[in-house]
Amino acid sequence: DTLEVRDILRQDRMKTTMNPFKRGIFSILVVYVCLSDPVDAFSASSQNHNQPTSPPLQEKSSNRRQFFAQSFGGIISGAGILVSNPTPSLASSTARVQQWPGVEYLEPVYEFQLSLQAIAEAAKDESQYASLQPRLEKFFKGNIWSERNLYAGIALTYTTQIKYDPNEIQEYARMDQQERFDLMENALDNLQSLYTSLPSSPDAATEKNKQDISDFGSGATACMRRWFALIPAAEVERAKELYEATRPADANKDGKVDLEELQAVPEEYRALWKKRVDFAGV
Repeated sequence: DTLEVRDILRQDRMKTTMNPFKRGIFSILVVYVCLSDPVDAFSASSQNHNQPTSPPLQEKSSNRRQFFAQSFGGIISGAGILVSNPTPSLASSTARVQQWPGVEYLEPVYEFQLSLQAIAEAAKDESQYASLQPRLEKFFKGNIWSERNLYAGIALTYTTQIKYDPNEIQEYARMDQQERFDLMENALDNLQSLYTSLPSSPDAATEKNKQDISDFGSGATACMRRWFALIPAAEVERAKELYEATRPADANKDGKVDLEELQAVPEEYRALWKKRVDFAGV
């Protein structure tokens, strides 16, 4: 099915998301502190869980419009791709969550996942290389101020907003946070590898180069699927519903829902969308 997805690569988005963007950058700068000392949403407990028999998953670390969005099955290997381990997540099976963050924190990541799927689909077609090149260049341009770091910060903010069971062992919560952080970083690293692998012209692409580009795209989507697999299906469904409720309101197809267009959004979603805009911009 064709899925119309809003453009994550707009330069004007930066003007409307500076506050959450700065929060995201700050989160990136302190991430290792966060992961070494988990958030104060839980406290140590004298209760003992069964000790793990294997280490937790520790991976070393677009257009939203006019593409076909498609999920990819399986885990991709080869081409030096960073992907998640297909074995069950130790962290997700042991870290007990008391409360999940509001949907306004998850919906921007849900949108990003759709865009990533669309990019991965386009990466399978060498005729799309020319359009992918400038869009990904804008996405990674700016070093620390790039949109790449914006979305890393948004995903990290979601992770640090998770409230763990007060009786949870801190190490299990730390492992859970680390896994979520690694998966998002691996998805973004795969996307950057896709970008740097794009040839200067379609004619310059070799067969191995084409396969690497396709595999990097699939590797990125595999990591994102695993990231969302660590979140209850009901929470992901809420993010999907908010996205689908607001998307038709973008009447002028500029990739954002302004205050005037917001009136077309069903009333039960307006307050949620306003919270989402306050956090991540339009």
